[in-house]
Amino acid sequence: MKKFIFALTLIACSAQAEEWMETQNNAGGKILFITSNCSEGSGKTVISTMPDGDTIHGCWYYFSDMVHVVWTDQRARGKTSAFDPKTLTYKTSERK
Repeated sequence: MKKFIFALTLIACSAQAEEWMETQNNAGGKILFITSNCSEGSGKTVISTMPDGDTIHGCWYYFSDMVHVVWTDQRARGKTSAFDPKTLTYKTSERK
């Protein structure tokens, strides 16, 4: 029975779609606004990628017609950013 429940859980997880929003950053990478809860604060997870593979993490939330970011990564801790939601591209993919 445990194996059956585990198999159903795997099937359910594999059928879920991943969703996020993204935009270009000034470093030549992307900022990814992910829909999972932020583990380092309130809001949702945001990741800023760099062309060399380096990343910066933070939390985002929607307020007053803007998407706000509070950067939690040690290199950018305490800095904030705000984005017009019209500049973000919505993305989705099936998790397999």
